[in-house]
Amino acid sequence: MGSLELQELLSKKDDLIRHLESQLKIRDDEIMELRSQLDKFQSVMPYATGSSSSGGGKTQARKTRAQGISAEPQAMKTVQELNALSQTTFPEVAKSTR
Repeated sequence: MGSLELQELLSKKDDLIRHLESQLKIRDDEIMELRSQLDKFQSVMPYATGSSSSGGGKTQARKTRAQGISAEPQAMKTVQELNALSQTTFPEVAKSTR
């Protein structure tokens, strides 16, 4: 084998390595994207698969976590009630009598 043949063989191997590395990067990016989508869907959807012995504790913890954070107050006053309260006048009290 001459020097030229060795250089060609080395060049072919380098090209193959670059090609395989690019394929690996594409697959790694795809895996990251799919994991991200899976996490997003699992955060929205309750666990629908699995038996009660394997996933029962997880679903119960999932159901009780963060309930009512975005709920509106139950005793919310109307705008008219708030407006009436803002127009209420209070008697003035002298500082000496406090």
